[in-house]
Amino acid sequence: MHNRGKLFIRLLLPVLGVLLTASPSLRSEKGEPVPERLLPSEYDVWSLDWSSDERIVFAGKQEGEEGTKMRIWLSRLQPDTSPVLWTGTGTLIDSAPKWAPDGSGVVMVRKTAPTSSQPEMKTAIWWKAFPSGEGLRLTSGREDRDPTWSPDGENILFVRGEGLYSSSLLTVKRNGAGLKTLLAKSQGFIATPNWGSNNQIYYTLLKPRKTLVKTESQSEECWGLDQGSIWVYDPSTGEHSSLLDDGNDNRHPVVSPTGRYLAYISTRGNDGAEVKVIRDRGSLFILDLKTGERLRITDGVSLNGGPPCWSPDGDRLVFFSFRDNRPAAWILEWRKYAIKD
Repeated sequence: MHNRGKLFIRLLLPVLGVLLTASPSLRSEKGEPVPERLLPSEYDVWSLDWSSDERIVFAGKQEGEEGTKMRIWLSRLQPDTSPVLWTGTGTLIDSAPKWAPDGSGVVMVRKTAPTSSQPEMKTAIWWKAFPSGEGLRLTSGREDRDPTWSPDGENILFVRGEGLYSSSLLTVKRNGAGLKTLLAKSQGFIATPNWGSNNQIYYTLLKPRKTLVKTESQSEECWGLDQGSIWVYDPSTGEHSSLLDDGNDNRHPVVSPTGRYLAYISTRGNDGAEVKVIRDRGSLFILDLKTGERLRITDGVSLNGGPPCWSPDGDRLVFFSFRDNRPAAWILEWRKYAIKD
């Protein structure tokens, strides 16, 4: 009987191996994480946020829509549910939505398309109450963008562009009052700030870079933007310093709900790597802010999409990719695939 038991186990093991291999897996044949699409495939998704009560708000458009008009949609992560259009009429372009910590509404960027009376496109930060949809313009700068919330929900942090090579960090109350400058006219392009629950502000900085362009007849100096680095600003002291400036293109820092981890996108280790879609040349990383340990999560991530987004419980991460030749949001359970870097 004992020998029969051994024989049964020996016969069963290969079968189990086949079943485990054939079952839905979150790893490819190469051992790489295989994420799941977060929203229906007929939606192009450029950025999103996830509320504490499991509501998704995202900026994007439906398949077949022409032009660049982007709108705001609401969704629930439930079977047989479709996103509901929330904003976007006429020539308005809405993007970068962020839930208030209490779920009472969303801040977003609203672009006003040029008209005969206003030839320049302007961007401003808007508040939109949930579920009423009542809206309020909060800022009046020409290039206000990338809003996010303070941990207590009292202030909205955003970037004010001062041209291509200078940016400022400001805050405003949700009623549009109390405009305050935190970091004035930093030399470079500031993007995607995030005010973590540890009360530190992390942001992307792309510094100006001068290059020499040569032609057959002449040489000309041209200015552009260097690759990104991640900086941290302390609101209590006003000090700011570089956190990730290691020769790689580092962007889109987002602090986990607990304040311990920092998710970000980087080209670290991707030199010479095969990239199926050039816009997906980044990888998703996590930095343990307590120990300094760096974890590589997955490759094929867009540097130009929205920043990563944590699930409310901090167990899952959403990132953006063009792997299907269209912008989409993908999700995975990061602890299952974290590799020490």
